Amino acid sequence: MEDYSSSETPRIEEDYGNKDNVNRENRSEMDASIPLEARRMNSSYSHSLARTITSTIGNELRTVPSLQEIEVESTIGPSRPQFWKPGNIMSVEDTPFSKRYLVLLEVVFGSILGNMARISLTKLTSYQNEYLHYSPGSCLWSNFSACFIMAWCNHAVGFWDSLLLDSGKNNMKQMALHTGITAGFCGSFSTWSSLVAELLFKTIDALNGGYPLPNSGYGVLEFFAVLLIQMGVSFFGYYLGRDFAALLDLWAVFNRASRLLNYKVCRIFELTTAGLAIAGFIANLVLTCTLPLDNFWKKDYSLSILFGVVGAILRFQLSKYNGKFHMKWFPAGTLMANVLACTVLAVVTLLNNGYIDSSTQSRIVSNKVHRMVINAFVSGFCGSLSTISSFVNELYNLKHPIQRYTYFSVTFLPSFIIMLLIDGTFVWTRGFIQ
Repeated sequence: MEDYSSSETPRIEEDYGNKDNVNRENRSEMDASIPLEARRMNSSYSHSLARTITSTIGNELRTVPSLQEIEVESTIGPSRPQFWKPGNIMSVEDTPFSKRYLVLLEVVFGSILGNMARISLTKLTSYQNEYLHYSPGSCLWSNFSACFIMAWCNHAVGFWDSLLLDSGKNNMKQMALHTGITAGFCGSFSTWSSLVAELLFKTIDALNGGYPLPNSGYGVLEFFAVLLIQMGVSFFGYYLGRDFAALLDLWAVFNRASRLLNYKVCRIFELTTAGLAIAGFIANLVLTCTLPLDNFWKKDYSLSILFGVVGAILRFQLSKYNGKFHMKWFPAGTLMANVLACTVLAVVTLLNNGYIDSSTQSRIVSNKVHRMVINAFVSGFCGSLSTISSFVNELYNLKHPIQRYTYFSVTFLPSFIIMLLIDGTFVWTRGFIQ
């Protein structure tokens, strides 16, 4: 048997090496034979093709600026600080105030769904040995989810661009569906008043479910823990929703199924949900009047939904004051809704949990029906009147740090101080049930 390892293999490698050298020489000769101008034209064509593709995608995602944005842009001069300079339709949270009944019904429908979602999610996330222990139930998960949906709705440019096509409208905020999602659902799904209540009672060690702090000094740690976690998670949900909207818009550019979304389909959906809002409110009112007291729907949902609709409509009415009082950048309507909700919540929480005499443990309100109504008022009216999803969205869109910290301070400090003066002083003098 002949051995090829010492003789044939080097010869084969040498042949392949020679061929490789010849190929490189041929490629060099071909490159040299191509004129320099031709190579430049080829490179220019590649860059032009890339710009064309980029421009096409940009046109798909491009939105028409609203009249409000044009007015704001025109009022900003070179010598004035550009505190508020919106770039497109989703950069300013200013829920439109309208007398149209369709918009109001969309808010009602969104409020019904938002209250049901918040109550259900709070119950689902309240269990033994939970990570965030708060005896009445934490609002962290509902606030995170509402901020996520709010960010998606306000940044889904491609989605609204498809719906606005051939609609005669040039802004997503002119759509009743947008108001129903933001002011109706997200506003009722999230709650600022419950966040402040959770912050206060964890700080002063009230409503602790029988698990007191080692000493009152740990209340400082509880204060910052609740504040940082609640606000941090809410902002994190908002940023996730914004990026999710961008990913969906990119997917929609290359997917023909997104063309099924048009103004006609949106209009049918708006009219359908408006009818469901009327039917749902009437049905819930009938159930509230007919169901027995021990029925789960009546205890947890029906009264809360009725109160929640009132709170959501009141917040929607207050939204007309956003940008008023000689401060176009300041959301005064949202501020009034949040502070008012915290004030009302402080009073009704005192009535529901306060002692007349801590030695005898006699409550201010001891009647079962009265306590059920108060609990429904807390979760329904106060929960829907206040909102953190719009609050976070407004903070996100304020372009200057001075505005952001000013708006946060004038919202947080009055809310917390009012609840501290009403509930905190009562806890220290009379006591709350634990």
